[in-house]
Amino acid sequence: MVFSLSVSGQNSLFTPPSFVRNELVLEETKAEAAILRISKATLHSLPVEIELHIFSQLELKPYLFSRGVCKEWQRLLPLADIHPVRRRLLELYLKMVNTPNFIDTRSWILENLQPFDRQAYIDTILSQYPAIPEEFRIWLLEWPERATINCIWPGLPFVSCNDLSPSRRDGVNWVAYKSHSPQLLAPVYRQCTPNAKFVPGLLIWRHNYRTEWLIFDKDEPKLFGRVYVIKLMEFQMPPCIPHERRLTAEDDEEDIESLAYSLEEEGMDNTDGRFNVPYPDWISYLESCWTKNLRRLEKGRIFLLKDDIIDESDIGPYFNGHNDTLLPAFSWSLRDSLTECLITS
Repeated sequence: MVFSLSVSGQNSLFTPPSFVRNELVLEETKAEAAILRISKATLHSLPVEIELHIFSQLELKPYLFSRGVCKEWQRLLPLADIHPVRRRLLELYLKMVNTPNFIDTRSWILENLQPFDRQAYIDTILSQYPAIPEEFRIWLLEWPERATINCIWPGLPFVSCNDLSPSRRDGVNWVAYKSHSPQLLAPVYRQCTPNAKFVPGLLIWRHNYRTEWLIFDKDEPKLFGRVYVIKLMEFQMPPCIPHERRLTAEDDEEDIESLAYSLEEEGMDNTDGRFNVPYPDWISYLESCWTKNLRRLEKGRIFLLKDDIIDESDIGPYFNGHNDTLLPAFSWSLRDSLTECLITS
């Protein structure tokens, strides 16, 4: 496989190293292509310390494309002190593209990607709530769209998927709902306690009995930036973010004392047995999504059904059900007028 590349204004032919070949599915922008046209002689005349400083300032996509410039850059780039969130995203990306048959997970995604304004998406969320988890912000602004994981991306169609294939995930990609103007919703935290409150959450995905939320509440350090996967929200109006967990046989005495103290501090007991261990941050959630994607890839089964088109003019909110095409909560902007939904006893 041979590709044409412009270096220092001249066209040349090269055969990309094996670790780059899967990455060629990711389309470079003009800005990223410009990196490949920088004179290597000029950069190589700089001290290594300055080169590393330059590399440490690169966003994720320019960093990725820089790996294909020359062997010296391949050697130096891993030594650059890049942002820790970018480092984790980089590791996830490399894990993905080095997976055998990675290209088989791309077909539907590559066929259906549409452009959207990434910065406007972030700005719209910030206009509704003043803080955004850093992992989510950097991912949305910098992640290569062609490496979308499990079809979770604002630039993919807002449809209900019924497929079972390596490139699809059944359910609804709710981050694509009004991608030009994303909407924070208001699930409830600590329902049925004196401290019941609404928390700002971004609805990520729904599939029948599973609803996935990214929580934005900076006043709740245990919640901010975590991803919760909630099962059937029966009899919940609106949905509740779990606020406790059940002790298990594996818990030692220190765990029991710690949990008992935290429950007492928050005015809760441990009688209803709800259990939910959230993903600690957005990247941990993406890593889990890719693991699930790999399972579908390994099974190799393909079962294709036609997508259900969603009418955005009539999608809720609708409570006490598991219809994945309907909103399960009110808009965050309406929270002050809906305090009757909070149960404080």
